[in-house]
Amino acid sequence: MSDLAAGPSGSHEPVQVGLCLAALSPWGLAKAAATAAETGAGVVDLPVDRCFELVDADRLADPAHHREVAAVLRRAGVRAGCVSNSRDTQLALGPHGPHTDPVLPGSAADKRAYGLRAALGTVALAAGVGAPLARLMLGVPDLGRWLSWWGSEVSWRDNVSAWLEAAAPALALARESGVQVVVEPHPKQVVYDPASARALLAAAPEVGLCLDVANIAAVGHDPVLAARGWGDRLAAVHAKDLQVWRHPEDPHGAGWSRYGPGPPIRFRALGCGELPWAETVATLLDEEYRGVVYVEHEDALLPTEQGIATSVSVLRALLPTGTPQGRTW
Repeated sequence: MSDLAAGPSGSHEPVQVGLCLAALSPWGLAKAAATAAETGAGVVDLPVDRCFELVDADRLADPAHHREVAAVLRRAGVRAGCVSNSRDTQLALGPHGPHTDPVLPGSAADKRAYGLRAALGTVALAAGVGAPLARLMLGVPDLGRWLSWWGSEVSWRDNVSAWLEAAAPALALARESGVQVVVEPHPKQVVYDPASARALLAAAPEVGLCLDVANIAAVGHDPVLAARGWGDRLAAVHAKDLQVWRHPEDPHGAGWSRYGPGPPIRFRALGCGELPWAETVATLLDEEYRGVVYVEHEDALLPTEQGIATSVSVLRALLPTGTPQGRTW
């Protein structure tokens, strides 16, 4: 596994600050990568979904396109620590109804095939640009499995089994290519909380975790506790803050959404929400995480560059820049 993907190692190498490029996609790959370099984020999470248009989604498996993308990143002075896909790969497991028609209209079989091709292409492009990780969001076949049903043995583990079957070709390609597939907790995914993450990781030993504590907190879990106990399965971390609307009326303002049956939430730049990021970062350090923490800008109240700069500044203030000396008096 590449150093970028390494988890606990006992090393005192500084944790790296990275940047997810999705929020910068309107600017194109060259400017997005250059902006990452200007913020001091030398590592990027590169989304290859068709809607972002940062790469040519029809050429994900094309080695010539891999060289083109790698050259753009190299000129900007950044490298890809992760190549990701969430919109297109979602169709591998669905839902396959009108929810995903904006990605691809058609039958469930058409959508499933499209999602699986996107997953394979994402892994191929990760290998082609030298990224150690491919983050695949394959969707979820049945959200009704959140619930228990009288007289039925249906459970969330059936979704885990479906994920393993759908992911098998991408996992095989990843093994051949020296890339690790990682999953990120999200309520539209089979992995959506700590328990479902543990279930999938136990069933798929080669898969790593991209931890997003804001996503986990959005469905009601403690973000600090969620940062504990992953060991070397923790391959990457996403950083954003969270606000929860606790009033009985509908929320006011931009950016509010629902992550399930709980109250509305919206994501903010670090330090602008309610998550205990100082304690979360300290927990990651205590857990000896030595990978990349990627700033993920999803703040609807701040301009993109301001939101990114705010989050990077907060994160840098919390991360050691070298070996701590400890108490010296």
